[in-house]
Amino acid sequence: MPFSRTEARQLFRLAIPVIISQVGAMTMGIVDSIVVGHYSSLELAGVAAGNSIFWMIVMIGFGLLHGMDPIVAQAHGAGQTEDAERCLGSALKMGFIFSLIFTPIIYIVSRNLWILGAPDDVVRAAEPFLRTLGWSLWPLMIYGALSRYWQGFEIAFPFTATVLFANLLNWFGNYAFVPGHWGFQAYGAQGAAFATTLCRIFTLFAAIGISIYYWRKKTDKPWAHLWSILARKDHEMDRKLFRLGLPASMQILLEVFAFSFTTIMVTRLGARTLATHHIVLNIASFAFMFPVGLSSAIAVRVGYHRGRGNYQAALAAGWQGILFAFLFMSFSALVLFLFPEFLLRFFTEDAEVIRIAGGIIFLCALFQVFDGVQVAAAGALRGLGDTKTALYTNLLAHYGIGLPVGLTLCFVMGKGLMGLWIGLALGLSFTAIFNTIKWRQKKRALPAPV
Repeated sequence: MPFSRTEARQLFRLAIPVIISQVGAMTMGIVDSIVVGHYSSLELAGVAAGNSIFWMIVMIGFGLLHGMDPIVAQAHGAGQTEDAERCLGSALKMGFIFSLIFTPIIYIVSRNLWILGAPDDVVRAAEPFLRTLGWSLWPLMIYGALSRYWQGFEIAFPFTATVLFANLLNWFGNYAFVPGHWGFQAYGAQGAAFATTLCRIFTLFAAIGISIYYWRKKTDKPWAHLWSILARKDHEMDRKLFRLGLPASMQILLEVFAFSFTTIMVTRLGARTLATHHIVLNIASFAFMFPVGLSSAIAVRVGYHRGRGNYQAALAAGWQGILFAFLFMSFSALVLFLFPEFLLRFFTEDAEVIRIAGGIIFLCALFQVFDGVQVAAAGALRGLGDTKTALYTNLLAHYGIGLPVGLTLCFVMGKGLMGLWIGLALGLSFTAIFNTIKWRQKKRALPAPV
Protein backbone atom coordinates (compact mmCIF):
# COMPACT_ATOMS: atom_id res chain seq x y z
CA MET A 1 0.00 0.00 0.00
CA PRO A 2 1.31 3.50 -0.80
CA PHE A 3 2.59 5.63 2.04
CA SER A 4 0.39 8.65 2.84
CA ARG A 5 1.79 11.54 4.85
CA THR A 6 -1.74 12.81 5.48
CA GLU A 7 -2.84 9.49 6.90
CA ALA A 8 0.36 9.25 8.95
CA ARG A 9 -0.34 12.67 10.48
CA GLN A 10 -3.94 11.73 11.27
CA LEU A 11 -2.82 8.42 12.76
CA PHE A 12 -0.20 9.99 15.01
CA ARG A 13 -2.41 12.92 16.01
CA LEU A 14 -4.70 10.33 17.59
CA ALA A 15 -2.06 7.74 18.48
CA ILE A 16 0.27 9.97 20.50
CA PRO A 17 -2.26 10.96 23.20
CA VAL A 18 -3.69 7.42 23.24
CA ILE A 19 -0.19 5.97 23.65
CA ILE A 20 0.56 8.42 26.46
CA SER A 21 -2.70 7.40 28.13
CA GLN A 22 -1.82 3.72 27.80
CA VAL A 23 1.67 4.33 29.13
CA GLY A 24 0.19 6.42 31.93
CA ALA A 25 -2.16 3.61 32.90
CA MET A 26 0.77 1.21 32.92
CA THR A 27 2.92 3.65 34.86
CA MET A 28 0.53 3.43 37.80
CA GLY A 29 1.43 -0.23 38.17
CA ILE A 30 5.11 0.49 37.63
CA VAL A 31 5.12 3.18 40.34
CA ASP A 32 3.44 0.66 42.65
CA SER A 33 6.17 -1.87 41.86
CA ILE A 34 9.02 0.60 42.24
CA VAL A 35 7.86 1.95 45.61
CA VAL A 36 6.89 -1.48 46.95
CA GLY A 37 10.05 -3.08 45.51
CA HIS A 38 12.26 -0.67 47.43
CA TYR A 39 10.15 -1.29 50.53
CA SER A 40 10.28 -5.12 50.42
CA SER A 41 10.97 -7.84 47.82
CA LEU A 42 8.41 -10.02 49.57
CA GLU A 43 5.72 -7.31 49.34
CA LEU A 44 6.64 -6.88 45.66
CA ALA A 45 5.99 -10.58 45.13
CA GLY A 46 2.53 -10.00 46.64
CA VAL A 47 1.92 -7.15 44.19
CA ALA A 48 3.02 -9.42 41.33
CA ALA A 49 0.64 -12.22 42.31
CA GLY A 50 -2.28 -9.84 42.98
CA ASN A 51 -1.83 -7.82 39.80
CA SER A 52 -1.64 -10.92 37.62
CA ILE A 53 -5.10 -11.98 38.83
CA PHE A 54 -6.65 -8.50 38.81
CA TRP A 55 -5.51 -7.62 35.30
CA MET A 56 -6.59 -10.95 33.92
CA ILE A 57 -10.14 -10.04 35.02
CA VAL A 58 -9.87 -6.41 33.91
CA MET A 59 -8.75 -7.39 30.43
CA ILE A 60 -11.82 -9.58 29.99
CA GLY A 61 -13.93 -6.45 30.56
CA PHE A 62 -11.72 -4.25 28.41
CA GLY A 63 -11.99 -6.84 25.65
CA LEU A 64 -15.77 -6.51 25.72
CA LEU A 65 -15.33 -2.74 25.31
CA HIS A 66 -13.09 -3.36 22.28
CA GLY A 67 -16.31 -3.99 20.38
CA MET A 68 -16.86 -0.22 20.59
CA ASP A 69 -13.94 0.49 18.23
CA PRO A 70 -15.49 -0.50 14.89
CA ILE A 71 -19.00 0.65 15.89
CA VAL A 72 -18.05 4.15 17.05
CA ALA A 73 -15.33 4.74 14.43
CA GLN A 74 -17.51 3.59 11.53
CA ALA A 75 -20.43 5.66 12.87
CA HIS A 76 -18.10 8.66 13.06
CA GLY A 77 -16.93 8.11 9.49
CA ALA A 78 -20.51 7.74 8.24
CA GLY A 79 -21.72 10.78 10.24
CA GLN A 80 -24.14 8.66 12.30
CA THR A 81 -23.58 10.10 15.78
CA GLU A 82 -26.71 8.51 17.19
CA ASP A 83 -25.36 5.00 16.54
CA ALA A 84 -22.19 5.91 18.44
CA GLU A 85 -24.23 7.16 21.42
CA ARG A 86 -26.31 4.00 21.37
CA CYS A 87 -23.06 2.06 21.56
CA LEU A 88 -21.86 4.17 24.50
CA GLY A 89 -25.08 3.50 26.41
CA SER A 90 -24.69 -0.24 25.91
CA ALA A 91 -21.00 -0.09 26.87
CA LEU A 92 -21.65 1.82 30.11
CA LYS A 93 -24.28 -0.68 31.19
CA MET A 94 -22.05 -3.58 30.19
CA GLY A 95 -19.15 -2.14 32.20
CA PHE A 96 -21.33 -1.63 35.27
CA ILE A 97 -22.81 -5.13 35.14
CA PHE A 98 -19.36 -6.62 34.61
CA SER A 99 -18.12 -4.81 37.72
CA LEU A 100 -21.07 -6.01 39.80
CA ILE A 101 -20.29 -9.60 38.84
CA PHE A 102 -16.51 -9.60 39.12
CA THR A 103 -15.81 -7.37 42.16
CA PRO A 104 -17.14 -10.07 44.54
CA ILE A 105 -15.21 -12.69 42.55
CA ILE A 106 -11.96 -10.76 43.10
CA TYR A 107 -12.73 -10.63 46.82
CA ILE A 108 -13.37 -14.38 46.98
CA VAL A 109 -10.18 -15.13 45.04
CA SER A 110 -8.16 -12.84 47.33
CA ARG A 111 -9.24 -14.88 50.36
CA ASN A 112 -8.29 -18.19 48.72
CA LEU A 113 -4.92 -17.51 47.09
CA TRP A 114 -3.47 -20.59 48.81
CA ILE A 115 -5.11 -22.65 46.05
CA LEU A 116 -2.47 -21.34 43.63
CA GLY A 117 0.23 -23.13 45.55
CA ALA A 118 2.15 -19.95 46.30
CA PRO A 119 4.32 -19.77 49.42
CA ASP A 120 2.49 -18.61 52.56
CA ASP A 121 4.48 -15.38 52.82
CA VAL A 122 3.55 -14.39 49.26
CA VAL A 123 -0.12 -15.18 49.96
CA ARG A 124 -0.08 -12.98 53.08
CA ALA A 125 1.30 -10.06 51.06
CA ALA A 126 -0.99 -10.56 48.04
CA GLU A 127 -4.32 -11.03 49.85
CA PRO A 128 -4.85 -7.47 51.21
CA PHE A 129 -3.40 -5.96 48.03
CA LEU A 130 -5.82 -7.81 45.72
CA ARG A 131 -8.80 -7.36 48.06
CA THR A 132 -8.31 -3.59 48.12
CA LEU A 133 -7.49 -3.27 44.42
CA GLY A 134 -10.72 -5.05 43.54
CA TRP A 135 -12.70 -1.93 44.50
CA SER A 136 -11.06 -0.07 41.61
CA LEU A 137 -12.70 -2.32 39.00
CA TRP A 138 -15.95 -0.34 38.62
CA PRO A 139 -14.36 3.11 38.04
CA LEU A 140 -11.83 1.51 35.70
CA MET A 141 -14.54 -0.07 33.53
CA ILE A 142 -16.75 3.03 33.33
CA TYR A 143 -13.74 5.23 32.58
CA GLY A 144 -12.71 2.76 29.88
CA ALA A 145 -16.10 3.01 28.15
CA LEU A 146 -16.13 6.82 28.17
CA SER A 147 -12.54 7.21 27.00
CA ARG A 148 -12.96 4.65 24.20
CA TYR A 149 -16.14 6.42 23.01
CA TRP A 150 -14.43 9.80 22.66
CA GLN A 151 -11.36 8.14 21.21
CA GLY A 152 -13.61 6.88 18.38
CA PHE A 153 -14.28 10.56 17.58
CA GLU A 154 -10.51 11.19 17.68
CA ILE A 155 -10.73 13.11 20.98
CA ALA A 156 -8.02 11.75 23.25
CA PHE A 157 -5.92 14.57 24.72
CA PRO A 158 -8.21 15.39 27.72
CA PHE A 159 -8.03 11.77 28.82
CA THR A 160 -4.27 11.82 28.43
CA ALA A 161 -4.03 14.83 30.74
CA THR A 162 -6.30 13.05 33.23
CA VAL A 163 -4.11 9.94 33.32
CA LEU A 164 -0.93 11.98 33.70
CA PHE A 165 -2.36 13.89 36.65
CA ALA A 166 -3.62 10.65 38.17
CA ASN A 167 -0.08 9.28 37.98
CA LEU A 168 1.17 12.20 40.01
CA LEU A 169 -1.52 11.55 42.62
CA ASN A 170 -0.63 7.85 42.59
CA TRP A 171 3.02 8.58 43.33
CA PHE A 172 2.10 10.74 46.32
CA GLY A 173 -0.35 8.07 47.49
CA ASN A 174 2.27 5.33 47.22
CA TYR A 175 4.83 7.43 49.03
CA ALA A 176 2.34 8.07 51.82
CA PHE A 177 0.75 4.63 52.21
CA VAL A 178 3.44 2.06 51.30
CA PRO A 179 6.41 2.95 53.56
CA GLY A 180 4.35 5.34 55.70
CA HIS A 181 5.23 9.01 55.32
CA TRP A 182 3.63 12.31 56.36
CA GLY A 183 2.13 10.67 59.43
CA PHE A 184 0.43 7.79 57.60
CA GLN A 185 0.76 4.17 58.66
CA ALA A 186 2.98 1.86 56.56
CA TYR A 187 0.65 -0.55 54.72
CA GLY A 188 3.18 -2.11 52.33
CA ALA A 189 1.60 -3.63 49.23
CA GLN A 190 -1.92 -2.80 50.41
CA GLY A 191 -0.93 0.87 50.54
CA ALA A 192 -0.20 0.76 46.81
CA ALA A 193 -3.69 -0.64 46.23
CA PHE A 194 -5.20 2.18 48.31
CA ALA A 195 -3.43 4.79 46.20
CA THR A 196 -4.33 3.19 42.87
CA THR A 197 -8.01 2.78 43.78
CA LEU A 198 -8.34 6.43 44.79
CA CYS A 199 -6.69 7.53 41.53
CA ARG A 200 -9.05 5.42 39.43
CA ILE A 201 -12.06 6.99 41.13
CA PHE A 202 -10.56 10.39 40.28
CA THR A 203 -10.14 9.43 36.59
CA LEU A 204 -13.79 8.34 36.42
CA PHE A 205 -15.08 11.69 37.66
CA ALA A 206 -12.69 13.47 35.31
CA ALA A 207 -14.01 11.41 32.35
CA ILE A 208 -17.60 12.34 33.24
CA GLY A 209 -16.57 16.00 33.39
CA ILE A 210 -14.88 15.78 29.98
CA SER A 211 -17.98 14.18 28.48
CA ILE A 212 -20.25 16.86 29.92
CA TYR A 213 -17.95 19.53 28.46
CA TYR A 214 -18.22 18.16 24.92
CA TRP A 215 -21.93 17.43 25.11
CA ARG A 216 -22.52 20.99 26.30
CA LYS A 217 -21.44 22.11 22.83
CA LYS A 218 -24.51 20.54 21.26
CA THR A 219 -27.08 20.69 24.05
CA ASP A 220 -27.79 23.00 26.96
CA LYS A 221 -28.76 19.99 29.08
CA PRO A 222 -25.69 17.73 29.01
CA TRP A 223 -26.64 15.90 32.21
CA ALA A 224 -30.05 15.08 30.78
CA HIS A 225 -28.29 13.91 27.62
CA LEU A 226 -26.09 11.56 29.67
CA TRP A 227 -29.14 10.21 31.47
CA SER A 228 -30.95 9.60 28.17
CA ILE A 229 -27.95 7.57 26.97
CA LEU A 230 -27.96 5.50 30.14
CA ALA A 231 -31.74 5.02 30.33
CA ARG A 232 -32.27 3.95 26.72
CA LYS A 233 -33.20 0.30 26.23
CA ASP A 234 -31.45 -0.91 23.10
CA HIS A 235 -31.26 -4.68 22.93
CA GLU A 236 -30.16 -4.59 19.29
CA MET A 237 -27.05 -2.54 20.14
CA ASP A 238 -26.45 -4.59 23.27
CA ARG A 239 -26.30 -7.74 21.15
CA LYS A 240 -24.14 -6.08 18.49
CA LEU A 241 -21.61 -4.81 21.02
CA PHE A 242 -21.51 -8.18 22.75
CA ARG A 243 -21.14 -10.01 19.42
CA LEU A 244 -18.10 -7.91 18.53
CA GLY A 245 -16.72 -7.59 22.03
CA LEU A 246 -16.87 -11.22 23.13
CA PRO A 247 -14.25 -12.54 20.65
CA ALA A 248 -12.00 -9.56 21.45
CA SER A 249 -12.49 -10.23 25.16
CA MET A 250 -11.65 -13.90 24.77
CA GLN A 251 -8.58 -13.03 22.67
CA ILE A 252 -7.26 -10.67 25.31
CA LEU A 253 -8.12 -13.18 28.03
CA LEU A 254 -6.13 -15.86 26.25
CA GLU A 255 -3.10 -13.60 25.89
CA VAL A 256 -3.27 -12.17 29.40
CA PHE A 257 -3.97 -15.59 30.89
CA ALA A 258 -0.86 -16.94 29.17
CA PHE A 259 1.21 -14.33 31.03
CA SER A 260 -0.83 -14.56 34.25
CA PHE A 261 -0.67 -18.35 34.26
CA THR A 262 3.07 -18.10 33.77
CA THR A 263 3.22 -15.73 36.77
CA ILE A 264 1.18 -18.19 38.81
CA MET A 265 3.61 -20.97 37.85
CA VAL A 266 6.52 -18.76 38.83
CA THR A 267 5.10 -18.50 42.37
CA ARG A 268 6.26 -22.10 42.77
CA LEU A 269 9.85 -21.00 42.16
CA GLY A 270 10.02 -18.74 45.24
CA ALA A 271 9.55 -15.08 46.18
CA ARG A 272 12.83 -13.80 44.71
CA THR A 273 12.22 -15.46 41.34
CA LEU A 274 8.64 -14.15 41.34
CA ALA A 275 9.86 -10.62 42.06
CA THR A 276 12.36 -10.99 39.19
CA HIS A 277 9.65 -12.15 36.81
CA HIS A 278 7.38 -9.28 37.85
CA ILE A 279 10.06 -6.66 37.26
CA VAL A 280 10.90 -7.95 33.79
CA LEU A 281 7.20 -8.25 32.95
CA ASN A 282 6.69 -4.63 34.02
CA ILE A 283 9.48 -3.47 31.72
CA ALA A 284 8.15 -5.51 28.80
CA SER A 285 4.58 -4.37 29.48
CA PHE A 286 5.66 -0.73 29.61
CA ALA A 287 7.19 -0.99 26.14
CA PHE A 288 4.08 -2.88 24.96
CA MET A 289 1.83 0.05 25.87
CA PHE A 290 3.18 1.98 22.90
CA PRO A 291 1.95 -0.45 20.23
CA VAL A 292 -1.23 -1.05 22.28
CA GLY A 293 -2.04 2.66 22.06
CA LEU A 294 -1.09 2.67 18.39
CA SER A 295 -3.34 -0.37 17.86
CA SER A 296 -6.33 1.55 19.25
CA ALA A 297 -5.58 4.46 16.91
CA ILE A 298 -5.22 2.06 13.96
CA ALA A 299 -8.63 0.54 14.75
CA VAL A 300 -10.20 4.02 14.80
CA ARG A 301 -8.59 5.14 11.53
CA VAL A 302 -9.39 1.87 9.73
CA GLY A 303 -12.96 1.97 11.05
CA TYR A 304 -13.35 5.64 10.07
CA HIS A 305 -12.35 4.96 6.45
CA ARG A 306 -14.55 1.86 6.36
CA GLY A 307 -17.50 3.94 7.58
CA ARG A 308 -16.90 6.38 4.73
CA GLY A 309 -16.80 3.48 2.26
CA ASN A 310 -13.14 4.02 1.35
CA TYR A 311 -11.80 0.50 1.67
CA GLN A 312 -8.42 1.18 0.07
CA ALA A 313 -7.74 3.99 2.55
CA ALA A 314 -8.70 1.61 5.37
CA LEU A 315 -6.16 -0.97 4.15
CA ALA A 316 -3.47 1.70 3.76
CA ALA A 317 -4.08 2.98 7.30
CA GLY A 318 -3.72 -0.55 8.63
CA TRP A 319 -0.44 -1.24 6.83
CA GLN A 320 1.05 2.08 7.92
CA GLY A 321 0.12 1.39 11.52
CA ILE A 322 1.73 -2.06 11.41
CA LEU A 323 4.89 -0.51 9.91
CA PHE A 324 5.11 2.13 12.64
CA ALA A 325 4.62 -0.55 15.33
CA PHE A 326 7.47 -2.54 13.78
CA LEU A 327 9.80 0.47 13.75
CA PHE A 328 9.05 1.55 17.29
CA MET A 329 9.42 -1.89 18.82
CA SER A 330 12.70 -2.38 16.94
CA PHE A 331 13.97 0.70 18.76
CA SER A 332 12.55 -0.60 22.05
CA ALA A 333 14.35 -3.91 21.55
CA LEU A 334 17.62 -2.06 21.02
CA VAL A 335 17.18 -0.10 24.27
CA LEU A 336 16.47 -3.28 26.24
CA PHE A 337 19.48 -5.00 24.69
CA LEU A 338 21.89 -2.14 25.42
CA PHE A 339 20.76 -0.95 28.88
CA PRO A 340 19.29 -3.89 30.84
CA GLU A 341 20.95 -3.21 34.20
CA PHE A 342 20.10 0.49 34.07
CA LEU A 343 16.41 -0.37 33.64
CA LEU A 344 16.42 -3.06 36.32
CA ARG A 345 17.88 -0.76 38.95
CA PHE A 346 14.77 1.41 38.76
CA PHE A 347 12.98 -1.43 40.51
CA THR A 348 15.46 -3.06 42.84
CA GLU A 349 19.01 -3.06 44.20
CA ASP A 350 18.92 -6.80 44.91
CA ALA A 351 21.99 -8.15 43.08
CA GLU A 352 20.57 -11.67 42.73
CA VAL A 353 17.32 -10.37 41.22
CA ILE A 354 19.30 -8.23 38.75
CA ARG A 355 21.47 -11.20 37.80
CA ILE A 356 18.49 -13.48 37.10
CA ALA A 357 16.60 -10.73 35.26
CA GLY A 358 19.50 -9.93 32.92
CA GLY A 359 19.00 -13.03 30.78
CA ILE A 360 15.21 -12.67 30.74
CA ILE A 361 15.45 -9.07 29.51
CA PHE A 362 17.49 -10.35 26.57
CA LEU A 363 14.49 -12.53 25.60
CA CYS A 364 12.22 -9.48 25.91
CA ALA A 365 14.41 -7.66 23.41
CA LEU A 366 14.05 -10.57 20.99
CA PHE A 367 10.23 -10.68 21.00
CA GLN A 368 9.56 -6.91 21.17
CA VAL A 369 9.12 -6.59 17.40
CA PHE A 370 6.74 -9.55 17.18
CA ASP A 371 4.72 -8.22 20.12
CA GLY A 372 4.25 -4.85 18.43
CA VAL A 373 3.31 -6.28 15.05
CA GLN A 374 0.75 -8.74 16.44
CA VAL A 375 -1.18 -6.12 18.41
CA ALA A 376 -1.06 -3.59 15.54
CA ALA A 377 -2.41 -6.16 13.09
CA ALA A 378 -5.14 -7.10 15.59
CA GLY A 379 -6.13 -3.41 15.81
CA ALA A 380 -6.33 -3.13 12.03
CA LEU A 381 -8.54 -6.22 11.85
CA ARG A 382 -10.73 -4.85 14.66
CA GLY A 383 -11.27 -1.63 12.72
CA LEU A 384 -12.94 -3.66 9.97
CA GLY A 385 -15.07 -5.45 12.54
CA ASP A 386 -13.01 -8.68 12.53
CA THR A 387 -12.54 -9.55 16.19
CA LYS A 388 -12.42 -13.33 15.71
CA THR A 389 -9.10 -13.73 13.88
CA ALA A 390 -7.00 -12.50 16.79
CA LEU A 391 -8.90 -14.91 19.07
CA TYR A 392 -8.03 -17.92 16.93
CA THR A 393 -4.40 -16.92 16.40
CA ASN A 394 -3.84 -16.38 20.13
CA LEU A 395 -5.42 -19.73 20.93
CA LEU A 396 -3.16 -21.54 18.49
CA ALA A 397 0.06 -19.62 19.13
CA HIS A 398 0.00 -19.39 22.93
CA TYR A 399 -1.78 -22.59 23.87
CA GLY A 400 -0.71 -24.81 21.01
CA ILE A 401 2.93 -23.66 20.96
CA GLY A 402 4.08 -21.16 23.60
CA LEU A 403 2.77 -22.49 26.91
CA PRO A 404 3.47 -26.18 26.24
CA VAL A 405 7.05 -25.35 25.24
CA GLY A 406 7.57 -23.00 28.20
CA LEU A 407 6.17 -25.38 30.82
CA THR A 408 8.19 -28.27 29.41
CA LEU A 409 11.42 -26.27 29.44
CA CYS A 410 10.80 -24.98 32.98
CA PHE A 411 9.49 -27.96 34.89
CA VAL A 412 10.58 -30.97 32.82
CA MET A 413 13.96 -29.85 31.48
CA GLY A 414 14.86 -27.73 34.51
CA LYS A 415 15.39 -24.41 32.69
CA GLY A 416 13.43 -22.48 35.32
CA LEU A 417 12.24 -18.94 34.63
CA MET A 418 14.18 -18.74 31.37
CA GLY A 419 12.23 -21.70 29.99
CA LEU A 420 8.88 -20.06 30.73
CA TRP A 421 9.96 -16.86 28.98
CA ILE A 422 11.13 -18.77 25.91
CA GLY A 423 7.60 -20.14 25.67
CA LEU A 424 6.06 -16.68 25.96
CA ALA A 425 8.38 -15.40 23.23
CA LEU A 426 7.40 -18.22 20.88
CA GLY A 427 3.69 -17.61 21.44
CA LEU A 428 3.96 -13.90 20.62
CA SER A 429 6.09 -14.56 17.56
CA PHE A 430 3.60 -16.94 15.98
CA THR A 431 0.67 -14.64 16.88
CA ALA A 432 2.34 -11.82 14.94
CA ILE A 433 2.89 -14.05 11.92
CA PHE A 434 -0.70 -15.36 11.85
CA ASN A 435 -2.34 -11.92 12.36
CA THR A 436 -0.26 -10.29 9.62
CA ILE A 437 -1.04 -13.06 7.14
CA LYS A 438 -4.76 -12.64 7.84
CA TRP A 439 -4.57 -8.85 7.39
CA ARG A 440 -2.81 -9.33 4.05
CA GLN A 441 -5.67 -11.55 2.92
CA LYS A 442 -8.19 -8.76 3.57
CA LYS A 443 -7.35 -7.12 0.25
CA ARG A 444 -9.13 -9.98 -1.49
CA ALA A 445 -12.61 -9.34 -0.07
CA LEU A 446 -14.62 -6.28 0.85
CA PRO A 447 -16.29 -6.86 4.25
CA ALA A 448 -19.63 -5.26 5.03
CA PRO A 449 -19.69 -2.51 7.67
CA VAL A 450 -20.47 -3.80 11.17
